[in-house]
Amino acid sequence: METRKISVIIPVYNEEKYISEVIESINDQSWDGPIEIIIIDGNSTDSTRNQVLDKANNLKANREIKLLTNPHRAIPRSLNMACEAASSKIIVRIDGHTKAPENYISEAVTTLESIEFNGIAGGRLRISPGSGTLVSTAISTAVCHPFGIGNASYRTYQGIDMVETDTVPFGAFTKETWQLLGGYDEELLGDEDYDFCLRARARGLRILLNPAIILEYYSRPTYIDLWQQYYRYGYWTTRTFAKHKKVPAFRKCIPFLFTATLLFFAFFIPALFFLQFILYMGAAVFFAFKASRSIKKPKILFRLCLLLSFPTLHFSYGFGNMIGIASLILKKRS
Repeated sequence: METRKISVIIPVYNEEKYISEVIESINDQSWDGPIEIIIIDGNSTDSTRNQVLDKANNLKANREIKLLTNPHRAIPRSLNMACEAASSKIIVRIDGHTKAPENYISEAVTTLESIEFNGIAGGRLRISPGSGTLVSTAISTAVCHPFGIGNASYRTYQGIDMVETDTVPFGAFTKETWQLLGGYDEELLGDEDYDFCLRARARGLRILLNPAIILEYYSRPTYIDLWQQYYRYGYWTTRTFAKHKKVPAFRKCIPFLFTATLLFFAFFIPALFFLQFILYMGAAVFFAFKASRSIKKPKILFRLCLLLSFPTLHFSYGFGNMIGIASLILKKRS
């Protein structure tokens, strides 16, 4: 397969804070072949488009930017538009607030070569605070901690060898793979990447995580942003479960089971509600203290912020699951 030209696809909406750095990280790739950067903007209302156009005039000789517009804003639609517009055989995805290491493309191609281009390749996420506040630092810690996020290998894996996994962030794949899978499911307005990987595995394709790829992802800066993000994840995860009629990863069920049982006990068995809540908060305190050992910021305040971050993650995802299930039941009845 001819692999010299690479298409990098980036869906964006109001990413003025990060988009210039993201484009620079692609422009500065160690890959010496041509790279087309396809940016799909969901009608941003900030300066995102202007920054993209400005960066388009300051790229290396073999780099170019194509700016498309998706008036519907939905990420799966943006991704399909970008893949359709891609003129190369290999597509590398990245997010609008994620910086790529200079080896991203070269390592992604190497990983795809190791499985004869029959699958999806990706790396690990290194979570950085979305702002300089103590709350943002605590959130970035929570979303990569096993207690906060479970056993997602792309956030917790510390090995040095490539490993097969259930999903990778963003991912690199061939245009042929995208066509084989029928593209991203545009009815899933969240969890579309997990669904994409699920369908790939069902086709016998491999999902490979290369720990040499470390993408720098900026977490949400406030609790409100975090709640909205993980509520959306939880809501759309239930749609993925319903679509595939199975539970693909147990870690995705834990917030729902925890939240549902807590509510059940609160209404019907108050003693068990208090017991479950106390045990949960005890675990949260333990992990907050453990995670704060290497933090140089004020430890007491950081621990308090982290104590709020964990339940924000878990309850938002759990309630998203519950509302998602309820909406499916109502949809089926109607």
